[in-house]
Amino acid sequence: MTLLDPHPPTRPARSTDRDVAVRILSEAFAHDPVISWMVPDAADRRQMLPSVFELFVDAFARHDETHVVPTADVVAGVALWAPPGTEPIHPDDETAFAAGLVDAVGPHMGRVGTVMELLAGSHPDEPAWYLQFLAVDPVVQGLGLGSRALRGVLERGDAAGEAAYLEATSERNRALYRRHGFRDVGQVALPDGPTLHAMWRDPAPVRS
Repeated sequence: MTLLDPHPPTRPARSTDRDVAVRILSEAFAHDPVISWMVPDAADRRQMLPSVFELFVDAFARHDETHVVPTADVVAGVALWAPPGTEPIHPDDETAFAAGLVDAVGPHMGRVGTVMELLAGSHPDEPAWYLQFLAVDPVVQGLGLGSRALRGVLERGDAAGEAAYLEATSERNRALYRRHGFRDVGQVALPDGPTLHAMWRDPAPVRS
């Protein structure tokens, strides 16, 4: 934060941020390569994504590590993190989450399930912060808000000596994460579809 930028990089999400977080995630991922593979029809995606992201936003509220990017007037970005040593979806929530996902995606559950199974199998054994989703409102993308969305948790992880992990679903996102110290550690190739890049970030030395 500087005199020219009076807003912190992120702040913890409040319950009142739920709807805007769902909207930003839905709009930012509407044309994502992996989500487009899971749900090929654009109209179907527009209909389904809000219900899907409601499930994720509500599930990640348990971690209390969802962070939003504030601007002068509105929330413009959101990041859903799971802390080291936790499951992204808490075991107590798994049954209800799975049932809600089936209801939300209907006939596309086969491909959605394939992606989730492949991602679960690729997660590292070492504890790390896990970034499930990061999204910036499409109308303000390209202004550095994605970097702001990352910075708060990464700085905390650096101070605590904690690593971070994610899967990049596009080359644009992969480039962003590389700029923040992530490196490729594997690939998750979807059948006749795009490839996700598993990425790991060791904690950076903290300057004294």
